[in-house]
Amino acid sequence: MHLFKRSQTAPACDDSESNLQSIGSDLLELARSKSAGMFSSHFWSDKLMSWAMRDAAFKTQLFRFVDVMPVLRTPASIHQHLVEYLTQPGVTLPPFLKLGLSAGGLAKGALSKTVASQVESMAARFVAGTDAMSAIPTLRRLWQDGVTFSVDLLGEACLSDAEAVEYQRRYHNLIEVLPREVASFPASPTLQTDHLGPIPSASVSIKISSLSARISPADFDGSLDHLVAALMPILSLAAKNGVFVNFDMEQHALKDLTIALFKRCCERVDFHAGLAMQAYLRSGDEDAADLIRWTQRTGRQVTVRLIKGAYWDYETTHARQMNWPLPVWTHKAETDGCFERMAEKFIGQIPTSAGAAGIKLAVGSHNLRSIAHALATLKHRDLPASAIEFQMLRGMADELKAALVERQYRVREYVPVGLMIPGMAYLVRRLLENTSNESWLRAGFSDGADVKILLASPLSFSGGRGG
Repeated sequence: MHLFKRSQTAPACDDSESNLQSIGSDLLELARSKSAGMFSSHFWSDKLMSWAMRDAAFKTQLFRFVDVMPVLRTPASIHQHLVEYLTQPGVTLPPFLKLGLSAGGLAKGALSKTVASQVESMAARFVAGTDAMSAIPTLRRLWQDGVTFSVDLLGEACLSDAEAVEYQRRYHNLIEVLPREVASFPASPTLQTDHLGPIPSASVSIKISSLSARISPADFDGSLDHLVAALMPILSLAAKNGVFVNFDMEQHALKDLTIALFKRCCERVDFHAGLAMQAYLRSGDEDAADLIRWTQRTGRQVTVRLIKGAYWDYETTHARQMNWPLPVWTHKAETDGCFERMAEKFIGQIPTSAGAAGIKLAVGSHNLRSIAHALATLKHRDLPASAIEFQMLRGMADELKAALVERQYRVREYVPVGLMIPGMAYLVRRLLENTSNESWLRAGFSDGADVKILLASPLSFSGGRGG
């Protein structure tokens, strides 16, 4: 029996856009009021980020320093690298840092310690701990603030069988520890149920590149068999413990393998399953249609974490080096438009009864236009707000998260855990997103752009990058 009945006819486009603008304006006003009341305990790091948003050359050199800082062991080496990176021609230093770098004696050591502690502080804003147990206090605070989580293990692709075995062990640890610890968290109907009933309280995100050192798109079938074997024990334990497992999406070269692996695993193990899909790919529309056909054919119910993508610079540079067609959209508006089309497709497939085939949507975006579009589309389908959730990165868009929580939407943070050195690549990507000239967060909060610009349709823009 269906619990909810979808609208059989789509409303007029003008009405849809009007609802979107109303929803978005309300959330923006509320988010900006949260921003005005938030006190930052990261004074120095906030000043560094603010300057980086204004000076591209300084941003480039600062993030190069951040990338190497974990291997710098002494104040002298930190100071030396600060000078080498930040006094390059064309780099304009903020006054407080310029004064510190020109100082000598004891002041050099004090500056080095201050900068090192602030880089570590920036990392702590994005990374919750080194393992499952050390992350629990952060997850508990999130929960108390009305936000749930999906925990991810930091690190790039593994390079040896021993490293793959260690990642598999760490995934097992997450799946064993998280549900046990989260069981003591206070009950929260918003976070523990959707429109169909109970949902898992513990969620883990996995990267297929961490599970095997033998992945090669050129050996598609062999890689698939090897990854299935590595995943079966993990997914069986997740099914036993009631843990949601999301398959992350990485570089374009692994996209088809990730989707094929997800489908095969879902057909073999009855676990709470999710898949990230990227709207910055030109294949986004067809990828969405293909997954919909698969759920209809198999009768499977899964979740899609719809994101725009985090590897735009890599994908464009790599494709041009290899003289290949670009797999990603070249304009940000094209990515945003693809995101909206894919969201509409997935919302049209939201199941209306617990046992029905279909796709639940998790909106993975910090862009208020994208969020408001999903809510307006949901309203047009006559589905309750609990039928979707909003996923955002730890350390980003705190004001927007707070606004969504106040409006009683389900919000989930993507929470990395791991060591600082393997996490630096992740940290630099997040810092780049925060300071990008085309970042919605920068425009919406740091620059205070007009609501009409922030909520304008992607069809009204041209130019810009596609991330």
